[in-house]
Amino acid sequence: MECNRAAFLTGSLALATGAFARPADAATAPPASATPEMLLGQLMAGNKRFVDNDFPAISRVAEKRELVVEGQAPFAAVLSCADSRVIPELVFVQTIGQLFVTRVAGNYPDALVTGSLEYAIAPLGTTVVFVLGHEGCGAVKAVYAAIKGKQQLPEHLSAFQHLIAPGIADVVAARGSIEEAIEANVRAAVTALRNSPPVIAKEASAGRVRVAGGVYHLRSGAVTLLQ
Repeated sequence: MECNRAAFLTGSLALATGAFARPADAATAPPASATPEMLLGQLMAGNKRFVDNDFPAISRVAEKRELVVEGQAPFAAVLSCADSRVIPELVFVQTIGQLFVTRVAGNYPDALVTGSLEYAIAPLGTTVVFVLGHEGCGAVKAVYAAIKGKQQLPEHLSAFQHLIAPGIADVVAARGSIEEAIEANVRAAVTALRNSPPVIAKEASAGRVRVAGGVYHLRSGAVTLLQ
C-alpha cells in the first residue's frame, strides 16, 4: 500500500513503483487521530521521564523487533548532533520503531540529511521533525571561534562551518554567548527545514508536519523547546 503522502515526492524517489511502501498496519504507527502537536507533546513527555529517571522496564525486545520487520512508522524524526552524550532514543525515552534519527555534528541539515527527513515524512508518514541541539556543542563552538577570528576551519570541518556560520553570524557580531549561538543554530536549522521544498515545506505549511527544535542540557537531561 502506498502511503498517501507519496504524491508529494518527486519521481526521483521512485515512490510510484512502491519501492518504499510500508504496510498500513505497521505496529508502531500512531493513532490516525494524533495531530503533530499531540505527537510533539508525546516526545516532550518522554523527555520528562528521562529527566525524572522514569524508564520503563526493557522487556519483550525480540517481539518488538519482530513487529517492525516488515515496515516502520516512526511518529517523529530527530536531527541531533553526533555528540556521544546526546542519544535521542534515551533523551525522549522511545524504543524500536518510534524515532527516525539522523545525527551529524552541529545538527544542521545538508542535502543528505534533508533527504533522509523527507523519507521519514513520505513514505513513512512521520509528522514531527525535531532538531535537537545541545549545550556546549563543539561544532558550534568551533564555527563561532572561526567567525570571530576570521578564519576557515581545516579540511572537512569547513563543511559544517559553511552550514552553521550564516545562522550564528549575528550572534557572533553582537558578541553573544556560545549558548546563544547554539540556540540560533537550532532555530536556523528549523527554519531551513520548514522552508525545504518540495516535501517538508509543503507538508509544514499545510499543518500536516510540525518542525520544531530544542536544546538538550547535559547535566539535567532536560530539553528546552525553542518556539
